[in-house]
Amino acid sequence: MNVLLINPPYMPEERYGKDMAHFGPTTEPLGLAYLAGALEQAGHKVRIVDAMASGMSIKEIIEWVWLYIDNLNETVSMGISHEKKSWYDLIGITMLTPMYDKAKELIKGIKKEFPAIPIVVGGAHPTAMPEETLEDIPEIDYLVIGEGESTMPWLVKSLEENESFHGAKILTDDLIKDIDDIPLPSRHLLPMAAYQITASRNQGHHAYTVSVARGCPFNCGYCSRINGNKVRYHSVGRVIEEMMLLVDKYNAKEINLEADTLTLNKTFVHSLCKEIIATGLNKRVSWTCESRVDTVNYDMLAAMKEAGCWQISYGIESGTQRLLDFMQKGTNLDQIRKTIRITKDAGIGIRAFFMLGLPTETEEDSKQTISFAKELNAEWSQFTLFTPFPGTALYNYCREKEGWIPPAWSDFKTHGGWEGGKLAYVPEDRTEEEMKSLQKWAYREVYIRPRTIYRFLKKKSTWSNLPDYVRGFMTLLKSGLT
Repeated sequence: MNVLLINPPYMPEERYGKDMAHFGPTTEPLGLAYLAGALEQAGHKVRIVDAMASGMSIKEIIEWVWLYIDNLNETVSMGISHEKKSWYDLIGITMLTPMYDKAKELIKGIKKEFPAIPIVVGGAHPTAMPEETLEDIPEIDYLVIGEGESTMPWLVKSLEENESFHGAKILTDDLIKDIDDIPLPSRHLLPMAAYQITASRNQGHHAYTVSVARGCPFNCGYCSRINGNKVRYHSVGRVIEEMMLLVDKYNAKEINLEADTLTLNKTFVHSLCKEIIATGLNKRVSWTCESRVDTVNYDMLAAMKEAGCWQISYGIESGTQRLLDFMQKGTNLDQIRKTIRITKDAGIGIRAFFMLGLPTETEEDSKQTISFAKELNAEWSQFTLFTPFPGTALYNYCREKEGWIPPAWSDFKTHGGWEGGKLAYVPEDRTEEEMKSLQKWAYREVYIRPRTIYRFLKKKSTWSNLPDYVRGFMTLLKSGLT
C-alpha cells in the first residue's frame, strides 16, 4: 500500500509566541519516522509530510494529497495540473494536544476531499483521550493508542487483504518488549536540513536526536507516560549504529540522546560511554541528554563527560519542597543542590527546567522557585507555565478537586506568557495576567544578571551562537516594558 504520514502545521509562533518563536526547536518527528520504517520494512511505500518543518498550510497539504504520483521518488511541483486522484491508500496523522484543532481541521478537510481513504490518528492526545477524540472527530477511521510500530503494519495488511475490513475504531497493542526489533527511523523521508534543536541545547552546530529508551518508572503528576512505566532500552550497539549514521550521512556534530531518564540504568550508561569512546565517536560528535537529579553520581558523570556529553537537562520543577511533594516528583532540595554541584564539578553544562503556576502554588512559592533557580545558577534555566495535559494525574486533580474546565486545546501551551492567547490553567486566587508576567519576570531575573552575562561572554561556544544570544537578551529587555 501507499501510505502518507502527516505532522500537522503547528508553527513556532503558535507554540512560543512571536518574540520567542525564533528560539524554539524544530525537531525530527521521530514517531512518524519510526512508523515509516516499520511500514517500509513490511514492503509498503511511504511519504512523510512534516508541515512544521516545511511550513505547509492545511490547504497545501490537501493539495499535496491530490497529486497523482506514479513514482514515489518523482519530484513534484505544486503548480502542475494533475489528475484528480490520490496516490495514497492510507493517511496517518499524529496529534499532540496543542495541535489538536489544526489536526481536526486537517482531518475534516482530507475526508471531505477523499472520503474513501482511511484516516488513522495516533500520538499523545488520542492516546490519552481516545473516545473523546473519536466522538469529536467522526471522520477518523482508526485511532492507535500508544506505540504504533506493530499496529500500523497490521492495520495496513488487514486493509490490503480485505477491502471491507471494519475492525475496531480504537486499536491498542502491547508495548514492544525489545525495541531493537523496531527498524531505524526512516530519516530519508524527512527534510533533515530543516531540523535544529533549541539554541540552549547546541554549541553552534547542527544537532539531531537519537531515541535511546522508552518508558519511565516515576510518577510525576504532570507527565502522562504514554510509553508505559517499564523502561526499555535500545542495545548499546543499536544506539552506536544510529549515532554513526547521523555522523556519516548527515554530518551531525551534536546529538541529543533522548530518553525520559537516560541515567536510570547505570550499567547501560557506562557501557554506552565505553563504546562511544572505543569507536572514536567522542572525537567526532558531542551529545546532550535529559535526566533526574536522583539517578546520577560523580563516577557516571565523569564517564559521560569523557564520552562527549557536554550538557544534561534536569527537571528541577520547583524551589519549594511542598510543591515537589505535591507533584510526586520524588526529589528534595538538598539532593538537587548536590547533583547540580557534582555535575558542574564533572565539567558538564546544565539546563534546569522549572514550572510556575502549579495547583496550590502561591505568589511566595513562585518567588521561591525563581530564587532557587538563581541559587543553582545553571547555565540555562527554562521556565514553563504549568499546563495540565490530558492523561496526567494533575489533569484529573484540576478537574476533580478544583472544578477546572479545560479550555480550547490550542490554549495548552507551556510558554503562554509569550503568546497572545489564553492560558490553559491559572491557579486559584491568581490571575492570567499575573502568570504571564511571572514567566517573563522569571527569565529576566535569571538571565539579566552580571554573573550570568559574564559567564556567557567567557564561554568559547557563545560566539558561535552570538546573534541568537543578543536577540534573546533584547527580547528579555523588551518583555520588561510590556
